[in-house]
Parts: sequence; C-alpha cells; structure tokens
Amino acid sequence: MKRNPIYPAIVTVLLIASLVSTASAQYAEDVLRFSQLGLASGARSLGMGNAAVGVAEDYSALFWNPAGLAQLRNYEFSAGLSFLDYSNSARFLGTKTGASNSILNLNNLGIVYPVPTSRGGLTFAFGFNRVSNYSTQTEFSGFNASSSIVPSLIPDVDLMSLSASARNDYLDNNIPYQLYLADTLNGQFVTSIIDSVQQSATITEGGGINHWSFGGAIDVARDLSLGVTVSLVTGAYTYDREYREDDTRNVYQKAPGDTYGLFDQFSYISTINSDLTGFNALFGLMYRKQGKFRIGFTVRTPTYYTIKETYRDEGRSRFDPNLNGVVDEYDIAFDGRTEYAIVTPSVLSAGGSYQIGDLLVLSADAEYTDWRQMKFDTPNSDLESENRLIQKVYRSTINLRGGAEVTLWDLGVKLRGGFTMKPSPYEDDPSTYDQRYFTAGVGFELDRNVWLNAGYGFGYWKTFRDNYYYGGAQSRTDESVKTNNMILSLSFQF
Repeated sequence: MKRNPIYPAIVTVLLIASLVSTASAQYAEDVLRFSQLGLASGARSLGMGNAAVGVAEDYSALFWNPAGLAQLRNYEFSAGLSFLDYSNSARFLGTKTGASNSILNLNNLGIVYPVPTSRGGLTFAFGFNRVSNYSTQTEFSGFNASSSIVPSLIPDVDLMSLSASARNDYLDNNIPYQLYLADTLNGQFVTSIIDSVQQSATITEGGGINHWSFGGAIDVARDLSLGVTVSLVTGAYTYDREYREDDTRNVYQKAPGDTYGLFDQFSYISTINSDLTGFNALFGLMYRKQGKFRIGFTVRTPTYYTIKETYRDEGRSRFDPNLNGVVDEYDIAFDGRTEYAIVTPSVLSAGGSYQIGDLLVLSADAEYTDWRQMKFDTPNSDLESENRLIQKVYRSTINLRGGAEVTLWDLGVKLRGGFTMKPSPYEDDPSTYDQRYFTAGVGFELDRNVWLNAGYGFGYWKTFRDNYYYGGAQSRTDESVKTNNMILSLSFQF
C-alpha cells in the first residue's frame, strides 16, 4: 500500500498480480486524498493558524463559518495568491534522497454583499477558493538484494484452468510477459528476475481542489447569526511515476554458449489524470458579544464526488548484447479510462475568539472528522472490499488550531501567529505521522479600508510509502516531509 497522509498517494501496482491487465485500480487512499483539505483560504486565517471558525469577519468566512458574514456591514472585494513549496527526504535501503515541488495558484477571489437592513445583518457572498494543493515530489534509489517489482506484476493464476480466450487475455495484457521478463511454466507465470537489482523512482503529483461558493448569513437575534454556504467542487489530480530496475552488478549473466542476452533494465511508467466534480454545503452558527468574544459552530456536509480518470501504463525492457552483439529492447503500453463516485466524511467544527481591548484577539478551533465515514459510492465488489478496509484502518480525529492577532496601535499594522495540528487518520499511527504547522502573518492598511495581508505556514511530518508487496517481499520508503505555505491577499471594503 502506498501512503502519504498530507496528499494521500495512489497505488498503481499494489495487488496488480490479481488483475488481468494493468488497468488502474482504486484504493482507500484515493478516497482519503480527496477528503482532506489543505490550509485552505485566506491570508489572515493562515497567519492565525486557521483558527477562524470563531472569528470569520471577512470574505474567508464563506469557507470557515458563513454565519460570520452577518458581521460585515461593508461591501468587500478580496483576491489572493497562494504558493506551496513541498520537499521530501526519502530513505530507501539505507540511502536518503531529497526532492521538491512547488506551485503558485489563485487562492481566493470573491465579493461580499451586505443588504441594507433596519436591524441586524443580512449579507451574501460568492466567489472562488482553492482549498487543496496536491503538488508533491518523491525520489528514491537503492540496491535491493532481496526483491524485485517484476513478481508483483505477474498474476497468480492457473492458466490451464482458463478458456483459450481468457488465457490469451492474460498473456496479451501482462507487461512482464510481453517484455520477455516473464514466461509460463506448467500453467503458471514465472520470472527469473526476483532480486539483486538497483531500484530507483521519481513520483510527481499535481492538481488541487477548488470551491465555487455562494453563501449568506442573517442575524436571527441581536447577538446570534446563522449562515450557509453551498459549493460546487471542481478539481484535478495528476500522478506520474517512473520506476526503474537495473542490473548494475551484473548478477544476471549469460551461461557459456547462450545465444541471447539476459536482463539489463526494466522501466515502468504509470500516469493518471483525474477530473473531479462534486458539491457540498457548510452550515454555521455564531454567537457574539461585540468587542468581547465570539463562539462559532459549523457542520460541513459530505462532498459527493464524481471522478473521471484516464491512465496509462508503459513498460520497457532492455537486455545484454546477444551472441551477435545486438541489444534487444522491447516496449508496450496500455491506456484506459474509468469513472467512479466517492463520498467524503462530514466535518464538525467549534471555535471561539476572545478580544482583549483593541489590541489583541485570541482564537482557537477544534475540528472533528470520522474518517470511517468516507466510502466509494459505486457498485463494485472490489470497491466494496475497499470500503470494508476503510472501516478497519482509519479512525476519527480532532484537528486543533490556535492563533493570535496583535494590532500595533494606530500604525495600521497587525501581527499574527498560530499553530495547527492534524492527527494522522490512520489507526495506530505514531504521533510523528501527525501534521504540525507553525504559522505567522502580517496585515498592512494601505489606505482606508484597503488591507494587504500575508500569511505563512511551515509544516512537517513523517510518512512511508509501499512501492509494492507480494508474499513476504516488500519495498518501502520512509519519508520526512516539509512544506512552506504562503498566501498573499488584498481586500478592499467600500
């Protein structure tokens, strides 16, 4: 199983030995990837550790707590950019390899529209928010004396028990067989490439999730407001892995008199492109005492996704020179597409903020998610088994967020700081797998009611990745992830 808790990665070769072809398969990690949100929207929120459920007094309330929109009495236009720098140090068979990836995106773009009322507040907002980024990069390399990926790619099946057409399907669609890396013996697939290979890989992920949202809030009592946000969710996910095995130590050599060359190199390239569409809603409540404190609660409904996916698996093999000095090379590729639906968990959040005079605001949030609620929503026996696996390997978590904002007198400057902790959703994971973020930010009043805000978050955690598994053989990398997240936004109230 391939695993990456911040942007849960995809498995393209795990258990592929049970498949007729190299068709893309879906796993529990796919549901988790699309269920988790990143550091989300708003420079001010990021600077305060995303502890915004009990603050929510600008456009970002549309994402954090729509009930907070009722506090706004001025029209507001907001636009922001986000930057993610992702780095990963992977340890594989005693060798450590570093890799990095980065992406610049539009983070938010929206308008707040308060309706004139004689009492209380009625406010609407609509716009765009980038809520997740999937940009990652992993590289590893090392000599594996105990296993090879090739046996994991050949099916454990009795070919003699199949019909002629089914047997031909297995042979025609199996990459190692087509590349002369495997053969058949007594009705079984066999291979001589089982260990002692130099293994290396580069894995790149990209894409993200966007919310196109419309929401509003109304004061139902003097100090109490209710709000709702409805979002059309769109996004994309890309995966590209180039995996290679080389006979760097000449373990696979010809016997005297052999007329053919033996194994020299195998490369296996997998690409996936997913397009996502879905919808969800966010319901919020806020109770406030002006100039003193605010308390907020939200319920985010499950997101109902439809995912359309195209994929390509490509293999290449190369052999040592044969008796005539010719280097034999072979290649083959399979393309396909699939479509499936998933449902993410609902999320319950509670937060509060406390104002000390005109200079200091303290805020804190707690966010509850039961990851066992997520599921595939497509009739399929294989996906049903993944749903049962979800019940076994995932757990409920509580994300904790805290932050502070200090106003520097009449200088038009606000300083912010915060902390976010996201426990791993996997059962029995150690605390080192929890994601931790330290955040900071600053706001400048450029002109009357014109604010430039910058937020920064540094995140770190550990994870691992299973590259393949069969029988007692396993290939794993242990990884240390660090991220630098930045959001720059400009807001204008009028």
